[in-house]
Amino acid sequence: MKRLPLTADTVGTVARGHPWVYPDGVIGRATAGDAVELVDGRGRPVAWGIFDEGAIAVRVLSRKATNVPDHIKAALTAAWRRRRLIGPNTDTFRVCNGEGDALGGLVVDRYGEVLVVRLYSKAWERHLGTIVDVLLPLTGCRTVFRRYGVGKVDDREGGDTLRGPEPADAIVVSEHGMKLLVRVREGQKTGLFLDQREHRRLVRGWSAGRRVVNLFAYNGGFSVAAALGGATHVTSVDIAPAAIADAREIFRLNGLDPAAHEFVAADAFAWPGTPADLVIVDPPSLTHAKQADQAARNAYRNLHRHVATYATDLLATSSCSARLNWERWEEAVREGIGGSWAAMHRSGEPLDHPVGIGHPEGRYLKFALYGRLGGAG
Repeated sequence: MKRLPLTADTVGTVARGHPWVYPDGVIGRATAGDAVELVDGRGRPVAWGIFDEGAIAVRVLSRKATNVPDHIKAALTAAWRRRRLIGPNTDTFRVCNGEGDALGGLVVDRYGEVLVVRLYSKAWERHLGTIVDVLLPLTGCRTVFRRYGVGKVDDREGGDTLRGPEPADAIVVSEHGMKLLVRVREGQKTGLFLDQREHRRLVRGWSAGRRVVNLFAYNGGFSVAAALGGATHVTSVDIAPAAIADAREIFRLNGLDPAAHEFVAADAFAWPGTPADLVIVDPPSLTHAKQADQAARNAYRNLHRHVATYATDLLATSSCSARLNWERWEEAVREGIGGSWAAMHRSGEPLDHPVGIGHPEGRYLKFALYGRLGGAG
C-alpha cells in the first residue's frame, strides 16, 4: 500500500472523520482505485483510503488500514445488517449510501430482486467485480445492474447488467406495503427517490379527508400515499408526461381508480394551482454551484409564495439542494409563505441514508410541514 503524506492543515480534518482529501491536501499521487495509507508529517498513520480522480484525491475509508476487498465485504455486511431497522413490507431501500457506509462514492439501491449500482467515483470501477461478488449472496438478490449518468465517472446514459437476469423494464416494489413502479434504466437517479420513503409514510397519515396537490410529482409516490391515506382527491403535477403516465399506473397497482383523481403534465412552477387542504412541494435540486445559491433561494421563495395562495391548511415541502443549509432554505420558504403559518414538523434523511458525523456535506435532505394559523382557509 502506497503511503502518502497529508499536508499539515489536512491531518486534523481527516483525523476528525472527514471522508474526503482534496488534491492540495495530499503529497504524491497514485492510480484511481489504488489503496493508499495517509500519514502525517512524521510518517505516523492517520487513515487509509482509495485514490480517486478529479476534485477528490482520496476517499477515506477507515482509520485502520486493510485491503480493499476485505473492506468492501466488511462495510457492505455492516450496512446490510443495519437495513433490518427499516421494518417489514418494504423491499426497496438504499443498501449502501457512500460515505455514510464507509464506501465513499458508491451507491447501491435495492428494488425487489434487483440491485442498482451507481458510481460517483472512478476509484470503484476496478473493484466492481468484488462489489458484485459480495452483494449477491449477502442480499439474496438475483441481479446487479449498473446505472450510468454521472458525468465525471461514466459520462453516458442508460446502464448495463453486471450479473444475473436482465431487469424488467418496469419493476413493481413494495414500500411499507404500498406498491411503486420502478424503471431502473431510465427513471430518476436509480429509479426512485428512496430518500423520501419515510416522508411518503408521513403524508399517508396526514391525508385523510383532505384535498391534496402534489407538485413535482414524478411518478406519484406522494400522490398514491395520500390517496391510500384517505385523501378525497389528489392532483399530481409533473412536467414529464411519461412520469404522469406511470403515476396513473401506480394508482391502479394499489387498487385506486385514477379517474377519481387528476394528473397534470405541466411545469409546476407555472401551474396556476387549485385550492387544496394539503400541498406537497418536492422540487429537484435548484442549485449545483455556489454562485447559484441566491438564485435558488429566490426560486424557493417565489414558488412558495405562489403555493401559499392555494394551500388552505397544510404545506409539506422539501429540498434536496445540499448547498442550501436548513437555515437558508427555511428562510426562503418563510419569506415565500408569509407569517400566517406555524412550523409543525421537520426531518431529513432516513436511516438507510446514513451520514458520517464528520461529513456535514452529506446532509442534504430537508422536509418540513407547516400549518396555516387559524385552520383551513
